[in-house]
Amino acid sequence: MNRSERPFWQRNYYEHIIRDEDELNIIRQYIRDNPLKWDQDPDNPANR
Repeated sequence: MNRSERPFWQRNYYEHIIRDEDELNIIRQYIRDNPLKWDQDPDNPANR
């Protein structure tokens, strides 16, 4: 399957409005931590 045949968006993607500083900090932490979980992610091609 070439890249043009793959969906552009991740499934279950949704937009979210950040409403306050606490929420922003939670999202920032998620962004920092998430790449560390890639090895266990079922969407990682190495796990298929």
